[in-house]
Amino acid sequence: MLVNLAENIRRLRKEHSMTQEQVANALGVTVGAVYKWESGQSLPEIRLLMEIADLFETSVDALLGYEHRSGNVDSLIKRIQECLAKKDFEGAVSEAEKALKKYPNHFRLVYTCAFMYMVMTTEDKSRESMARSNALFEKALGLLDKESSGDINEVTITNYIATNYLSVGETEKALEIFKRNNIHNMNSSLISYLYAIELNQPDESLKYAKKTIIDMVISLSRTIYGISFAYASRNDRACITSLKWLASFLDTLKTDPDAMVYTDKFKILSLALCAVWEEMFGYPKDAKKDIEEAYALACEFDASPVFDAHGIRFIDDPEGKLIDSFGKDVSEAVEKYVFELVPENKASAKIKKKWETLTKG
Repeated sequence: MLVNLAENIRRLRKEHSMTQEQVANALGVTVGAVYKWESGQSLPEIRLLMEIADLFETSVDALLGYEHRSGNVDSLIKRIQECLAKKDFEGAVSEAEKALKKYPNHFRLVYTCAFMYMVMTTEDKSRESMARSNALFEKALGLLDKESSGDINEVTITNYIATNYLSVGETEKALEIFKRNNIHNMNSSLISYLYAIELNQPDESLKYAKKTIIDMVISLSRTIYGISFAYASRNDRACITSLKWLASFLDTLKTDPDAMVYTDKFKILSLALCAVWEEMFGYPKDAKKDIEEAYALACEFDASPVFDAHGIRFIDDPEGKLIDSFGKDVSEAVEKYVFELVPENKASAKIKKKWETLTKG
């Protein structure tokens, strides 16, 4: 314990950019005393342990090095989560508050308790639960750099704070946070919903809805395209059916089935890739049909390229320009995102040769 305490005092002092003299002045002790603590020559008096912990914004347990020993915190978090899963809020609150007294500055524990109170708030609409949850989320924000994992950050936590406001009817306060945190349109669907349902502002709702749909189409296309490779590597014919479904779905987004729209880029890539998988799985006729359709659509698109959302259902916006990294035309995109990525084998070579024959006329 002596070694842990000495190391922790020295580490925490440096993290807070304090000198030994500054620590000594803050605690009302001599510089020599601080030096002896950090070198392990002596221990602080018991009454000073809490003052040192408060000075460095940590718990006595963490200061002594108990915070990560024996998995005790993990077991406390597990008990809280088990109560929460059963909607045993009384038990969850009891476990949470006891745990917080013991480990007040343990990030995962504070975050778990805040989340637990947030779930309570959605159930009971209690401002008391909301206030407790938000207070713990605010504390978790201050502990982020200490123990947080990559999937939890300032944006996710403040979005949860907004969710709490939403649960108790403070829609505009929640909306303000959601809009401020709308990185890469991550909150646009919810913002659109709130403007339409809660605030009856259809114009604002549709503005955010359009952003959501564009991102949804791009994200969905990328996801299906990617998992088709995963299925193919597992020798699963779902690599074909997934792309067929995507192509059909993209067609449903067109206000005019005969017109070229921006989403046809994704359809062309899907058809070309599908042709490779079909050839690999022994469907040469289907492969020939799909690569020829992909080529025909690519020629039509490249002859009159579309760089906006005009003709896409629910959006139909000819003003805003859509930018991507496909290349100078769709034909180049097929080369880059199909033939450069698929496994080199007899089937892919055959489809690539067919594509090159088509492009050369």
